[in-house]
Parts: sequence; structure tokens; C-alpha cells
Amino acid sequence: MTINVDNIGNNVFGKNVDSVKYSKRVQNFVAILVILIFAGINISSVRRGFSLTTDEDKHYLYGEHILAGNPSRFNPSTMPATALNALPKRISSFLDDGRIKNILSRYSLARSITIFFSCLIAYFIFCWARLLYGFIPALFSLVLYVLDPNIIAHSQLVTTDVYVTGSMAFAFYTLWRFARERTTQNGLLCLFALGVSQLTKYTAIVLFPLFFLTLLSFDLSSWKKLLIKMEDVKHFLFRYVRYAGLAFLALILIINIGFLFSRTFRYFGEYNFRSDLLKKIQSGVPVLYFFPVPVPEPYLSGLDYMSNVDESGSAEGNNYLLGAVRTEWGFPGYYFIASILKVPISTQIILTLAILVYFSRQGLRTFFLQDEFFLLVPVVFFSIYFNFFFNTQVGIRYYLPVFPFLYIFSGSLFVGWEMFSKVKKMISLVLLAYRSVSVFSYHPYYLSYFNEIVWNRMDAYKYLADSNVDWGQGKNELDQYLSTHPGALYHPNRVRSGRLVIRINDLVGVTQNPEKYAWLRDNFEPVEEIAYSYLVYKISQEEIEVLCATTSYCDK
Repeated sequence: MTINVDNIGNNVFGKNVDSVKYSKRVQNFVAILVILIFAGINISSVRRGFSLTTDEDKHYLYGEHILAGNPSRFNPSTMPATALNALPKRISSFLDDGRIKNILSRYSLARSITIFFSCLIAYFIFCWARLLYGFIPALFSLVLYVLDPNIIAHSQLVTTDVYVTGSMAFAFYTLWRFARERTTQNGLLCLFALGVSQLTKYTAIVLFPLFFLTLLSFDLSSWKKLLIKMEDVKHFLFRYVRYAGLAFLALILIINIGFLFSRTFRYFGEYNFRSDLLKKIQSGVPVLYFFPVPVPEPYLSGLDYMSNVDESGSAEGNNYLLGAVRTEWGFPGYYFIASILKVPISTQIILTLAILVYFSRQGLRTFFLQDEFFLLVPVVFFSIYFNFFFNTQVGIRYYLPVFPFLYIFSGSLFVGWEMFSKVKKMISLVLLAYRSVSVFSYHPYYLSYFNEIVWNRMDAYKYLADSNVDWGQGKNELDQYLSTHPGALYHPNRVRSGRLVIRINDLVGVTQNPEKYAWLRDNFEPVEEIAYSYLVYKISQEEIEVLCATTSYCDK
């Protein structure tokens, strides 16, 4: 079945959309203006010079290693994508000392590369939503993305979270195009996007089976009446064998290019695996010992290590949710709860309404399989996987890949905008205004954003921790506070009085033994916060005497 994707959106749910009313030049101008505002927000935060987050130095260094021709792993979570961030500094190494060399060597420029990539994601979201729903709905989808505090926060960092978010969304877009129009160009683009996504984060490895199942479901919806003769069935199956083969070859080729063909074809039996799955395969199928693995050794070793981390829940630090700490396994529904707390309330309202309105429309099945199916398959899969099978629960950043799909889908709520009543338009704009106020109230500390469910911001630690709140981004502010408050004591090692400053992750037991600060956490309330990452307590000697007289904390 061949459908011209350029004409999609001109008849959504039987309704003529608004793209025709505005010229493409006007539409693109407005979208780019919004994206420039988004870039400005991010750049203003980066120029503040916040300290390196916990993983940035590792990702940046690995990017430098890739550009230097050394893909060997020193941290399993690093990926070749961050070579983009290290590229300016690499270029500067070939220049003479001077202003240009200094600019290219700045870490802020490395962070700006991620900002630029996130801007490309924003424009991509606008374009896909415009194809589906028209200009005004696409504009709403765009605004939902650029005003998401979690997106803003991670767009400023030299990490892989934004890279995997954008690459997976674009990969599904190319699959959507290919499903509708089976041309060589669309097929090659789909294979390229699928392969490149594997260089961003190991999460993207699930795209291979997801693509297969999504495309198969799409085709079966139109082929089921044709698959009568055995010859037709064979033709159908052969098509998918060919698809799988081409996808596998594309993955192998691009992964090898990304990891510079480092120790490709190393024997499977020579690996010292950590994960239970690969250990069982290695010991249970001895015939594979001399099988030459067609992917680079750093790629498979990293995949094995990250699989082991998820199997055991042994990430760097304990899992924490709603005041409870788990040292190994995660909390079911963790990412649902994190989203309820960290996604703006107005966004949740818009998304809920979009789902309710969409599924109340007539002709759902036909349009769903053609369009929204490609948006909701990854959302449903990752929602189930991350919330119930994934034990690495260090922050909402792992859940970011579902956001572009949700924001594009939310655009469906605004189809027929020109026919909306004044009340509906006003409510829509009020929701966006409320969202803006809520998000910008955290400027420039977007990483620690919580919506108004957590009204007292000093109480955020009672709900979530780790990179949801504190990823090391506030160390500069901590140093400033300690220099202006010489009597303050940071990280006290025992029960004591005074002005005490505690890192949130230490306080709740993510990076320390949960019992270490139980005396403080369970008996006192903070009076100040520093960059939403550190809490300040003022405790008198009298309060300590009461604590020691009524509890056993002082005996430890």
C-alpha cells in the first residue's frame, strides 16, 4: 500500500486542517522563533556555569576517546554519540593558541551541542505533528516539548539522554514513512535511523523487535483479506525475512562504524560476561564458543555490563521512592509516579484530554493503525517495560524517550482549532500560561523541577531523589553558601547541633547508608535549600539533648 505522506494531515478524522491557511514560510518562521526561545532558555542556564553533573565528565571523555580513535570502555554507559560534544575541542587541538581555540575548548560549547541537537528534535516534532494534524496542533506539540522542564534540563548536559530521545523518535518517524510508502529512499532512511539510534544508548536496542512488530501489525491490517493462497502467505513472510535481514546488516554496520570496528569478530567464548543471560548462553551453548561476534567488543561488553546492572538493580546508589529505599530491586510504577510529580500539571491535563477526545472519535481503527499506532506503540512498550521490568531507577531521564511521542499525539487535541469556541481557546492558552509560570519558576534549576503537587520545594526529597533532584549540578552554589556561612558544617558524620548542610542524595540514603542520617531525616525539617540539591538544618543543642534522651540515635 502506498500513501503520499506529504498529503497526510489534510484530512484528519474527516476534518480539513489549518495548514493550508498559513504559508509554509509563516509556519516555519513561527516554529523557528519558538525554538530560538527554547535555545535561549538553555543557553542562559549553561552560561550560569553550573557544576558538572555526575556522569558528564565520563561521557565527555569517552567522546574525546572516540575522536582519538580509541573506543575502549572505561564506563559502560558511555556511547559514541557524545563524540559530537567533544568535536569542538578536538578541532581546537589543531589550531594555534588564540580566541577561537579558547572558545572551542570551553565546556559550555560542548553542552551547547546537546542544546542544538534538542532544537533539531523540537523542529522534528513540529514537522511530524504538522503532517498528522496541521499547523496549530503542531505548534502546541512544539510548545509542549520546549517548555518541558525535564527536556530543558537534559538538553544542557553532555550525556546521552537527549540523543536517545531524539534518535528513537526520528527512527519511528522513518518507519511510519516507510510503512506508508515502500520506496528505496524511505527504506534506506529507516535503516540508517535504526542503526544510528544504537550509538546513543542501549535502550535503543529494543527498536529492532519493536519495528518488526509495528510494521507487521500495520501490514496485517491491510493484507489479512489478501492472505488466502499459500503463495501469498509465502510472499508475505519472505518480505519480512528480507526486512529483518536488512535491518540486522544495517545495525551491524553502523554499530561497527560507531565503535571504530574495535575487536570485531572476537570469539563469543572469550568474553567474561557479567549478566546472567549471557552467562547462561555462553555456558549452555558451548558450540558458540568459537562464534565470531560481528559487533565490536566495547559494544557487547557494555551491553553485558548494563544488563547485569539492571538484573541486580546495582546501579550507582540505592533506589528511592516516596521515602522508601531499596538496595537492589526497583519500585513497580516508579516512572509513573515520577512523571506525576515532575511533569507539569497542565501537560498532564492536556495529554489526558487528548487521549479521551481521540478515543471518542469515529473511525478510530482506520486512522489509528495508519498514524497514531506509530506514536503509541513505543509509549505503551516503554511504559510497561520501565515501570515493571526495569530496575535502574535513578531518574525520570530514562523515561524521556516517550515524551516526543506523547507531545506529538497531544497535538490531536487541537485539530479544528479555528472551530473551537472562545472558551476552549482561552482554556488552552491558560493551561500553557500556567505551564510557563510553573516551569520558569525553577529557572535555572530545571533538573530539580517538581510540579505543584509538591508545593513546598524543600519537601521534594520526601518523594524522589537521585537525578530527579540532585545530580551534582549544585556544587558551585554549595561552595558559595559555605564560603558565606563559615559556621555551617557540610556532611556531618555524627549527631550534632548547629547549621548543618546535607546533600539530598546522602540524606535519603541513595548515596549513603540510609541509617546514617535517619536521626536528621526523621526528626527535623530543613529551613533552607541550596540550588534545590542541598538542605540546610538549624538544630539547637537543646533539641539534640531531647533527641538523645528520647531515642537511641546518640548511642550509635
